[in-house]
Amino acid sequence: MLQVLFIFFFFISVRLAFAIYFYIRLALHDQSSQQTFTKHGNHKLSVIVCYHNESNNVEQSLKSLNSQRYEDIEVILVDDQSVDDTLVKLRSFESDKIKIITHNVSHAGKKLALAHGIEQSKHDWLLMTDADCIMGQKWINAMMRHRAGKTIVLGYAPLQKSSTWVGKFARYETYFTALQYLSFALAGRPYMGVGRNLMYHRKIFDSAGGFSSHIDVASGDDDLLVNYAANTDNTAICIDPDSFVYSPAKETFSSFIRQKTRHVSSSHRYRWSDKILLGLSSVAHMMMYILAALLLFSSHSWWLMSIPIYWLMMILIQYPICRKLHSMDLWLLYPIYDIAMAIYYIIMIPFTFIKKQNTWS
Repeated sequence: MLQVLFIFFFFISVRLAFAIYFYIRLALHDQSSQQTFTKHGNHKLSVIVCYHNESNNVEQSLKSLNSQRYEDIEVILVDDQSVDDTLVKLRSFESDKIKIITHNVSHAGKKLALAHGIEQSKHDWLLMTDADCIMGQKWINAMMRHRAGKTIVLGYAPLQKSSTWVGKFARYETYFTALQYLSFALAGRPYMGVGRNLMYHRKIFDSAGGFSSHIDVASGDDDLLVNYAANTDNTAICIDPDSFVYSPAKETFSSFIRQKTRHVSSSHRYRWSDKILLGLSSVAHMMMYILAALLLFSSHSWWLMSIPIYWLMMILIQYPICRKLHSMDLWLLYPIYDIAMAIYYIIMIPFTFIKKQNTWS
């Protein structure tokens, strides 16, 4: 049992090392020092949104996009083979600023539709979001202010609060994913972004060859592009609350797992260094609690104090992060969510070996 104790403390040390080296950077990050103040109108921008059978979200989506206070923009709305009345509703919003285009080439996922939208856009700065997202009037202004001379800006896209346990956990999982990719970016190791709130310069898309290197994977229009093209010199983050983009959480366990299975289908294409680091973090998270459960049956009890000490340190580090990301409801229940994340990793293990169905969503 002493060997189990040694391994347990190794994994808990790994978790704390990640927090102290990576997460604390986000806790201490001063977003105001990153802002790039430029004359309004110097940088024109294209917002690109893809729709596939999103009839129920069109009005809400377009209301948010129409409310933007940034003047020098064009909005490209791509309908990708919708069979409901999505295209009809999109057409009703067409204007000088809003351009509706259709994409009729059958393909898994939205990559070809998004690439078609990028090809049809006329500005160099490209800002992506999804059809079910809503954002405040200053979304574009905030993202553009935080370029800091970079060519990629990673935004935050939290889920709306939910009354179901699945929805609550989905919100935490989204927060934790952002905690990782934002803090890794601050450490000079950007490895992903989320397509609900991601901005980059056209030359990033062109230099990466668009999505050609991973066109066979349905997902990855956001994280794989960033993984291939981002580095410490060209990537900034934006955690200005004005830039947050909100979308609804999955409310059932099956829909949540389907969504996450599709998302993890692209992670095997990450750089090896990223896979090793993220894998180590996940394994340490999972094994720490598995070994803690085994140690409950040992004759030793002194080790039990390590768990609340670990929770306390993580709570202290994540307090300023949760404040910045407007997620204090998650911070209050951190120990419960942390255990739930370990269980989630265990549940997801078999899904990483199942052949992924390349679907749009």
